Amino acid sequence: MTIVLGIRHGEVHNPEGVIYAGLDGYGLSELGREQARLAAEPLRGLDVEALYCSPLDRAVQTAQAIAEACGTEIRTDDRLYEWRYWTRWAGKTWEDLRDTDAEAFEAYITDPGSLVGAESFTQLRTRVTGWLREAQERHPDGIVVAVTHLEPLRAALVDLLDIPTSATSSIRIGTGQAVRLAPDPHPEPAPLDELVALGRG
Repeated sequence: MTIVLGIRHGEVHNPEGVIYAGLDGYGLSELGREQARLAAEPLRGLDVEALYCSPLDRAVQTAQAIAEACGTEIRTDDRLYEWRYWTRWAGKTWEDLRDTDAEAFEAYITDPGSLVGAESFTQLRTRVTGWLREAQERHPDGIVVAVTHLEPLRAALVDLLDIPTSATSSIRIGTGQAVRLAPDPHPEPAPLDELVALGRG
């Protein structure tokens, strides 16, 4: 049986408070590095079969902490990349966004499934769940960890739990927190070892 865990990258160093989306150079803050370390520690000694991550710096740096704890090679996968809709907002602050694109911002909060642009929420769901199915087929036993971003994790859980996209914002995953994607999706963040134990029944 494959247990697939999804983890949101640690806190990002972002003194300007901008929406960094896919911008280069936004790595982990000191707190983010500690969050990554704390997230990784419960996996030490467990049978981590594979470790995947988004190619963005903040995800790779978080994955490095897990790789060090587990002795597992990092495999980057573009399907775990941040939601590409965000590229239209990259470099803006949340205050800017409320002034310049208030309608889209409100739609993001209330129902991201209604947004269209560089990548729809449906397209995001498709690429992340496509990665998940492939990971389960490729690694039929053991633990698979995916380090990614908030919206890809939300999109996967919306799909797996078959809930409306208007409920997306109810899925709350803080930086450095983890959820279980398979088996039996568990959208409540918990330490990785607890999610593994729950997945094994």
